[in-house]
Amino acid sequence: MQKILAFFRLIRWFNLLIAGASLLLFHFFIVVPSLGALTPTLHWWQAVLLAVSVMCIMAAGNAINDFFDYAQDKKFKPQKQVLGREISLDEVPYIIGTLNVVGIGLAAWLAYSVGNLKLVNVFLLSALLLWQYSSTLKKYALIGNAIVAGLCAIVFVLPVLFETQLTGSFMLPASKYYILTQMQGYAVFAFVVTLAREIVKDIEDVEADKAYNFTTLPVWLGVRVSAVVAGLLEVLLMAAVAFVMYVYWNNGLKNHFWYAVLFIQFPILVNVIPLFVAYNKTDFRVQSVMLKLTMVFGLVSIPLFYWFNK
Repeated sequence: MQKILAFFRLIRWFNLLIAGASLLLFHFFIVVPSLGALTPTLHWWQAVLLAVSVMCIMAAGNAINDFFDYAQDKKFKPQKQVLGREISLDEVPYIIGTLNVVGIGLAAWLAYSVGNLKLVNVFLLSALLLWQYSSTLKKYALIGNAIVAGLCAIVFVLPVLFETQLTGSFMLPASKYYILTQMQGYAVFAFVVTLAREIVKDIEDVEADKAYNFTTLPVWLGVRVSAVVAGLLEVLLMAAVAFVMYVYWNNGLKNHFWYAVLFIQFPILVNVIPLFVAYNKTDFRVQSVMLKLTMVFGLVSIPLFYWFNK
């Protein structure tokens, strides 16, 4: 039992649930309702398998990351380390290999099922990027952060890529526009929140990164400048959300407007103000948790806005 719990800690189970839920909620509450009388390309169980595929590849990426960070974590985060304790280093390659084979295998079968095998390249590229990120790219300012943020954003793109009705002639242009607009909005939201959070996490780890000659943003420009960069990203996100709120208000979508005020704008505001004055690891840890909470609130908006529209 202890080993099973350690495995779930290794793969960051909560982050995986957020990713899987993001894909499924977008599929079931935005894509499928917009199809109207048209039959979705993916059956409900195929959509679940698509989410499982994404979660497996992300889980493998998390295991790879801990594998490459073993020495660093042993020195700077011994209390959080799983590898070398509950799970041996010799077991990690098998875990990574199994997760990637299952994830890519499911993706290949689903891509074949919808008649577009090229879609499997998205999953292959994601797996390769996660490996390259852990081994090399995360050592450099913003490059690794942007890769992680981009992979989080693409979760909202996948249900659209697998929906062949969008390229057909039977779907109403207004419905296509709605799906694509929602996809862009949630993908941008996920990208910006994740990018800001990755910068904050780098600030938390600045000591360890310095010791191992990483050139992350906090190592390169310093903690204070990096905190300002993360804060400015959040301010830009608030401005974008404010524009969306303006559209909601003008279209009489008052429930949407007030949800955005209370559960999107307010948490970001509460987070961004202390970020400019945060100075120790605990402060930045709180910022990281708040950003994850903001992501969850953004995710919850998908089914809520669907019910508000009914």
